[in-house]
Amino acid sequence: MLRSLFAGVSGLRNHQVRMDVIGNNISNVNTVAFKAGRVTFKEGFAQLLQGASRPPGDQGGINPIQIGLGMQIGSIDQIFNQGNIETTGLVTDLAIQGDSLFVVRKGNQSFYTRSGNFQVDALGQLVSPTNGFVVQGRMYENGILQDGIQDIRLPFGQKVSARPTSQVTLAGNLNASSPIFTGDFNDPADRALPINEKAWTETQIAVFDSQGTKHDVKIQLWKTGANEWNWRLDPLTSATRQTFQTDSASPPSSISLSAPPAGYEILPDNVRVTSPTGAIYDSPAQWSFNPGPPPSVDFTASMPSDAEIEISYFMSPTSPAAGVNSGVITFDPTGIMTTNIEASIDFAVPGANPVQVELTLNGGVNGLTQFASTASTAVLRDQDGYTAGTLQNFSIDRFGLITGNGTTSPLGKIVLADFNNPAGLLRVGDNMYQESANSGSAVLGFALEGSQSQLTSGALEMSNVDLAQEFTSMIVAQRGFQANGKVVSTADEMLQELMAIKR
Repeated sequence: MLRSLFAGVSGLRNHQVRMDVIGNNISNVNTVAFKAGRVTFKEGFAQLLQGASRPPGDQGGINPIQIGLGMQIGSIDQIFNQGNIETTGLVTDLAIQGDSLFVVRKGNQSFYTRSGNFQVDALGQLVSPTNGFVVQGRMYENGILQDGIQDIRLPFGQKVSARPTSQVTLAGNLNASSPIFTGDFNDPADRALPINEKAWTETQIAVFDSQGTKHDVKIQLWKTGANEWNWRLDPLTSATRQTFQTDSASPPSSISLSAPPAGYEILPDNVRVTSPTGAIYDSPAQWSFNPGPPPSVDFTASMPSDAEIEISYFMSPTSPAAGVNSGVITFDPTGIMTTNIEASIDFAVPGANPVQVELTLNGGVNGLTQFASTASTAVLRDQDGYTAGTLQNFSIDRFGLITGNGTTSPLGKIVLADFNNPAGLLRVGDNMYQESANSGSAVLGFALEGSQSQLTSGALEMSNVDLAQEFTSMIVAQRGFQANGKVVSTADEMLQELMAIKR
């Protein structure tokens, strides 16, 4: 009689635990990145009344006779399914898409969290607002990623010195269907011939000197054979711009430009004349260019009689710079490059250190190729310099890279932690977790670099609590509790009948 009573009591007690977990899930339905819990039950002890016997020769065997003594909690699991992403627009809000966790630290003690609603404190540290724990990552100094995991601290108001460009990358495709270039490539008129429209291409990129001043580097490529292209790399600078006024009915026959710095010349094929009406005059058929004696250069163009004419021009060294600035690229019949470019340019800048740039080129389909296409898409890209500036705000990309706006320089990189068994982490409150004996040790890495997770800035992960599932589980728990209560009350009535026998 007492066995059924205590079995019912165990059912009451453990269904109440299930209801406690359901209540906690529902109460955290709007908690950032909350992970729901789930209760599973298991059978309790069983009393053996009679053991089993094996079959004799002339009859069957007998199974054991057992009576269960109730039920117990089997497990309370953490469901680490991905929660939905909610857009907030705050740059310090970060959502993880994947199984990783952020690493935050209090002193020398590390904690882990999925909640990315971070803030910047008075010291410029990126912190969790619930407890002030500091987000961890690796910091940059002068554009170089430093070793060691440390506090993420953003130097607001701090001036960041310029980083001179040392490398640029050339990648893309050269159109295999282009005709072979004919004529003299150094002659702008030859390059403008219709037959050569697609036989050559050029691209340029802005590089920076030690003071953060922009300069342009240009590469020109022209087809000289079925599987062969010539290339030439030139430094340019757009530091000179002049505006001219005229009130006459006809444009001036010539304009005197100030002389370029020593060792530089004005390139005629880079002169552009723009009128206030928006008309652009940069074709060799529309202007003539004649170098004059220092300190001036004569420029004559067929220009409209507008009130204002703006002339912009680039400058280039008059003599080849140190290093290899030209060469030949060859491709195999499949369009894969068979020679490597090893190019460098070194040009002087008044008041700053010389600009020394190396051109890098990756092989294979991700580098420079020659496939048939409608146009050539080879471009200079990915230069590693930036200008000087003052940190005003910042942005965070999907790799966790923090970049300062106003400086265009990298500031830090947020680190993520992965666990073999994230459901085994120990909850310690404030949306924080700690390692446990069954979670495994944290494996640190960056988003999409060592970790398969990625970050979304301006968004937060929502709770993964499913209200429909929780309400259904609540009904099941209520009925289970009710049924076990009926067992207790029925056992009590039977005990009362037993007590009444004595009367």
